[in-house]
Amino acid sequence: MFFSPKLFVLLCIFYLDIMETHSKRILGVFPYNAKSHNNVLNALAKGLVKKGHQVDVITHYPLKDPPKNYRTIVNLNGTRPHYVNHVSMKWILEKTGSPVSLYAYLAGNEICDLLSLKEMQNVIKNPSNEPPYDLVIIQILGANCYIGLGYIFKVPVITVSTHLEVPWTGDGVGSPSATAYYTDGLMRTFTVSTFWERLQNTLHSQINKFRYFMYTEKAQTEAMRKYLSPDIPSVREIERTVALTLVNSYFNPFGIKPSTPGLIEIGGIHIEEDDSKLTPELERWMNESTNGVIYFTFGSMILIETLPEESLLAFYKSFKKIAPMRVLMKIADKTKLLPGLPDNVRTSLWIPQIPVLKHHNTKLFITHGGMLGIQEALYYKVPMIGIPIFSDQFRNVETLVSKNIGIRLDYNKITLRSLDEALSAILNDPKYREAVKHESKLFRDRPMKPVDTATFWVEYVMRNGGDSLRSPAVNLYWWEVALLDVYGFILLSCIALIYLAIFTTKVVVRRCFKTCTTPSQITKKIN
Repeated sequence: MFFSPKLFVLLCIFYLDIMETHSKRILGVFPYNAKSHNNVLNALAKGLVKKGHQVDVITHYPLKDPPKNYRTIVNLNGTRPHYVNHVSMKWILEKTGSPVSLYAYLAGNEICDLLSLKEMQNVIKNPSNEPPYDLVIIQILGANCYIGLGYIFKVPVITVSTHLEVPWTGDGVGSPSATAYYTDGLMRTFTVSTFWERLQNTLHSQINKFRYFMYTEKAQTEAMRKYLSPDIPSVREIERTVALTLVNSYFNPFGIKPSTPGLIEIGGIHIEEDDSKLTPELERWMNESTNGVIYFTFGSMILIETLPEESLLAFYKSFKKIAPMRVLMKIADKTKLLPGLPDNVRTSLWIPQIPVLKHHNTKLFITHGGMLGIQEALYYKVPMIGIPIFSDQFRNVETLVSKNIGIRLDYNKITLRSLDEALSAILNDPKYREAVKHESKLFRDRPMKPVDTATFWVEYVMRNGGDSLRSPAVNLYWWEVALLDVYGFILLSCIALIYLAIFTTKVVVRRCFKTCTTPSQITKKIN
């Protein structure tokens, strides 16, 4: 075969030109120290790496075996309180308080203070220009101050919400709230039908948004001007520069609402990209559990062993009744458990959750209602018992209940009877298994995989610029978006027209009355 050195050189130049054109450098900033949230963020980052992009990450949880083009440039581990397997029920109920306060302070203003770190300042003041960043991806929960990095680097900013929308999530891209029929992540209900429910939902959403703005505007604006640039606009103005918002949700089953092209749902992005595996010992135990397995966890932070004694004893007794079915529990410190754990219960400090939920012997998932766990169980057709504790978990669990794919138990009202009834219903009533199969089908049925959806729109922004998906709604006040000024003008116009019609009618009647009165009638009246 004839080989041409010139042709080879031309092909190399062409290949390098293609790589230079399509391979971009992206900065991912994931400053909130909740480990489960990073599953979503890392799935997105790894998806972009697979597309050939260089991704530099600021995170509390660096990958152990990162892909070639994935690099942790700032390790935030140790800069915030350690939450993994470290949060008791007592602490979370005392410290988290109002969800808005949690988002604004614990996950907001306090996270903005990390901008002061020496390593962070080095990235801000001395960014590498070989090549410079083309895009910044920011995790948004409450710390919107990080959107200001786009202002500093003069590049588009994409925000990622790792759970359902809260009232202010879509503001940056002008996405409507639709409180007439959609409840946000901070509501404790899923459905809205009556007038009073619509009123409550609207007031709840607007008041929470106002409170969040009030708690964060001054503090986060000051943080940006102190740590990013003294002439940077306020955090409310910076929020309106967002090019795209990715939300870890999907309309089936979590609720249908209108949105602008700048808000894209990517719910379950982490599931298909997960490569975790069962240990050989746990895989053998799962395979041998032919009577079925119940998987029980409160996520990466909350300790089941800190539940009240009466609740733990109720679990013990109820689990013992279902033997030979087995129970797999995530327990960080087995020594803190009450004695008397049934023989059919296995505990472990760490459990690869997706492989367990994927296993054919898993029959039920008992969860606190975290979004990622719910999505994973839904994906693999596992019905659930939800025990919500804080934040969006109440709304998440109510979604399960409304779709007949789960039962809710209140953490402060757990009894042996309520547990027995819930376990019996899920395990013996086929409606739950059939419902979860149906909802799983809807959740999976999409034009493309979540990671492909996410990477397409991220690349779309890099190809077409930060204004390519911008909605005109971001430049309007909320009452203008809601057309309150238009409806008010129409109402006032109608009132004015009605008043004018009445006034005109009175004038005409009076004149007609005077005209119709004859001289003889006047003389008669005088006499």
